[in-house]
Formats: sequence, structure tokens, C-alpha cells
Amino acid sequence: MKQNSSPPEANERIAQLETEIQRLQSELAVLRSQKLVDALMKADAPLPRENRTVLRTERGLTIKGTRLTLYYIMDEIKKKNSLKNVRDIYELTDEEMLDILDYIHLNKEEVEKEYQEVLQAAEQNREYWEERNRELAGKSYQERETVRAKLREWRKQYHAENKP
Repeated sequence: MKQNSSPPEANERIAQLETEIQRLQSELAVLRSQKLVDALMKADAPLPRENRTVLRTERGLTIKGTRLTLYYIMDEIKKKNSLKNVRDIYELTDEEMLDILDYIHLNKEEVEKEYQEVLQAAEQNREYWEERNRELAGKSYQERETVRAKLREWRKQYHAENKP
């Protein structure tokens, strides 16, 4: 490309290059998927893969480099959301998604047990905050009524003192 191109020419070239990048990324994803499928078809057993995506942290099973837990992924899967949508929603790579699915499959009982514990803890937390908010709303209502009563009383006094 020539150095001194006009802004419209530069914008057009940028658009062309961005379109080409998107096409190449799509083609690359398809080729990687085909390569993986071909390797799986040739193997008599699952290919040994090192899981570099799922980590255990203080938050539970977490996706490396994120605050995203496996439990969010499981929520989406249990809602029957497609794996492609789940991958796109959480901006995961194909490799990360494969690692996640492998981990869930290989540790099914443990992961399911933890998932149920997380759901139970979340429900208890929700119930606690609903009760707490009801209490606070009740106190707020009582305080509001007290303030309104005082204002009515002050208004009566003001009008009584300032009658012509």
C-alpha cells in the first residue's frame, strides 16, 4: 500500500483487512476443529490432554486468568444453552471450552457435588438477604412514618403560631 493514501482509501483498506482477518480466523477455527476431530478418530482412546484451563482457587473451580467459575458454565449447560453460545458468552477459546468439558466429564461426581453445594449456598445467601431487606424496609417504613408525624405536628404548630 502506498504511504500517502487519502483517508477514504485508508478506511476502505482497513475495512478490507478486517474482513480478511475475520475470514481467516473463521477458517482457522474450522481447521483446528477438523484437526482435533481427525486426531480423535485415529486414536483408539481419548487423547491425553493437559488441562491448563480449570484451576481450584478459594472461589472453587475457576477458569484460569478469570473470575469465572465452572459453576457459571454448568448453569448455562443445564439451561440447555448451546456450547457455542456458552463459549461466546464467556469469551472462551475452543481449547478452553474443551478443557472445561473434559474436566467436567472426567470429574463428573465431584463437580456435580460441588455444583449442588454452590447452588445450596447461593439459595441460603439469597434467603438471608431477602429477610434482611424485609427487616430494613420495615424499619425504614416506621422511621418514615415517625418523620411524617413530626412534620405534621410542626406544620400545625407553625400555622397556629402564624395565624393572622
